[in-house]
Amino acid sequence: MQPTVARRALGSSLRKLRESAGFSRSQAAHAIGYSPQTIQRIEEGTQATRDHQVERLGKLYSAPPALMSEMYRYALDGSRRGWWQAHKEGIPSEFPLFLEAEQDASRIWVLELEYIPGLLQTPEYLRAVQDAQPTLPPDHAEAVCLLRTRRQELLFGRSRPPRMVFLIGRSSLDYLNGLPEVRGGQLSRLRQIADLPGVEIRVIVGLHAAMAGSFNVLTPGTGPSFAYVDSIDGCRYIEDGAVVSLYERTFEHVRSSAITLEEYL
Repeated sequence: MQPTVARRALGSSLRKLRESAGFSRSQAAHAIGYSPQTIQRIEEGTQATRDHQVERLGKLYSAPPALMSEMYRYALDGSRRGWWQAHKEGIPSEFPLFLEAEQDASRIWVLELEYIPGLLQTPEYLRAVQDAQPTLPPDHAEAVCLLRTRRQELLFGRSRPPRMVFLIGRSSLDYLNGLPEVRGGQLSRLRQIADLPGVEIRVIVGLHAAMAGSFNVLTPGTGPSFAYVDSIDGCRYIEDGAVVSLYERTFEHVRSSAITLEEYL
């Protein structure tokens, strides 16, 4: 399991155990000699957790042996370096979870209204997008390029790639008409990926249910689906099942009226 995903899985397990045992974070921290802030960081998956911490918390909460073994595995995986750390200059602090979940996902749904999704971009297109963002530092821009390339290599190089559906707004393709040096290569890449087994690329050509904004829905190899929404000032993860279901229904509704890439071209 990817390290950030493993730390969150461990934290979620420990939080559920603590709540079932009737402990507050402060009570649990006092019982084993930690601070409440440490318990919070462990449960939120923002720090690696050592075996002795898992052991002490598991005993305090009377965790069953099978779950203890599972949590030890999470702790081991969570202590490893993520593949993205070689390119961390180009990653917002909230993004590692998304990158790791993407690599383990069994299903990826992407709805982008204004630009070609990152997994489908050519380096030339990405640089054109970066040129439209003059506040982006040059060294940061290069790190993003390297990260994007590696992200694509890992995902499309998987022995069993996830099922992927991309819904892209018509304007993202129309903008290519103003980028003649980029257009041909980017369209060629879109066609190439659309021909891969398990990949679907459709174009949104009219009014639709997701006009409020772009989003992603990922289904990890283990665990429930979550939605990811990006914005200028950061991103947010949506894990509440009822809300994720709303995003999924919205995606399916838009998908039903979108046309294939070849139809549009």
